[in-house]
Amino acid sequence: MKTLVAGAFEAGSHWAHAINTVKMADGFARLGADVTLVCRRPRAGVVPASELAREYGLGAPLRWVQVRGHRLGRPSGPHREFAARALPTVLRVRPDLVYARNYALPAWTARLGITTAVETHAHPGNAEPAFRRLVRASHRPALRCWVTIADVLKVAHAQAGVPAEKILVLPDAVDVELFAPPADRGASPFPEAGPVALYAGHLYDHKGIPTVLGAATLLPGVRFHLLGGWPEDVDRWRLAAEREELSNVVLHGLRPHAEVPRYLWHADVLLLPPSGRHESAAWTSPVKLGEYFASGTPVVASAIPALRRQVKDDVVEWVEPDRPEALAAGIRRVLEAPGHAARLSENGRRAAGLLGYAQRARRIIEACRIADGSLREAPAP
Repeated sequence: MKTLVAGAFEAGSHWAHAINTVKMADGFARLGADVTLVCRRPRAGVVPASELAREYGLGAPLRWVQVRGHRLGRPSGPHREFAARALPTVLRVRPDLVYARNYALPAWTARLGITTAVETHAHPGNAEPAFRRLVRASHRPALRCWVTIADVLKVAHAQAGVPAEKILVLPDAVDVELFAPPADRGASPFPEAGPVALYAGHLYDHKGIPTVLGAATLLPGVRFHLLGGWPEDVDRWRLAAEREELSNVVLHGLRPHAEVPRYLWHADVLLLPPSGRHESAAWTSPVKLGEYFASGTPVVASAIPALRRQVKDDVVEWVEPDRPEALAAGIRRVLEAPGHAARLSENGRRAAGLLGYAQRARRIIEACRIADGSLREAPAP
């Protein structure tokens, strides 16, 4: 089956939607599909496919097409401009399925009669003209599947006009093979002694970073490592830690996606502390959640509505969001109870087995009513 995956991100991007799109392409390819991935070419030029395979930790071959990403020194638009540059590849490949994280291209491919799945995590009340056009296009017969990550978004998208029977709710997935710990985990990236609490992801306020730093003041014997974040955010939080004289806080900045697992394997506890005050607390499906679970390291997480709906009570150590003392107490409970930590780890690994990208790709193919005997079954959880 020929599958074309498209997203208006630059090749090599660390944005979550970029990683998700690349990994979904990998998921289709793991099922045996012939996959072409269309994205933007960075300003510095085309990134070799071999380099991208290492960067993202891919397990199956992809055919990369990197279209021109800038005009007159500025990034091209993420919707119609990108779609116009991707369309010639669509016409040349003539795919059996288009899967797109884009508002314009799936509307066009559906109009051409190509079986199309679109994924969007658009917030409730999104009034962007490109999104409204995509909603209208969702009624075309060839646009068979509208993928989103939470029931809250399904309701909002249906109210906006998307046929409810086309909406498929799937949480974000994980590359289990990449994140599952091997027998030999190699050298630890944490040279100092003492327990390690690790947060991996972007360093926005609503991701709970102020809460992490507050917990660090309460647990001076625990080393808090923050992995990820844009350079300006790393600098901002490093200065904040220095002002508070938090010698137990270390910021690592961005790392290639394929290097993240070893940090997770060698930590003692993983932190998922999103704020309950941000609107996304109702629908978020963090990429790091499945990665954390697959790593086998116990997780302390904020008890926000989206996570409580998605995760069973015996899989994470729940804490009240936005309260450093609650996060510190949750970390202490995991570190001081090895049996409890082991149960969380085992339950997390089982949960990760249900979140693989190949399984997610299979669900989308089934929703699109595509039958192809050349495709393999998704790996068993």
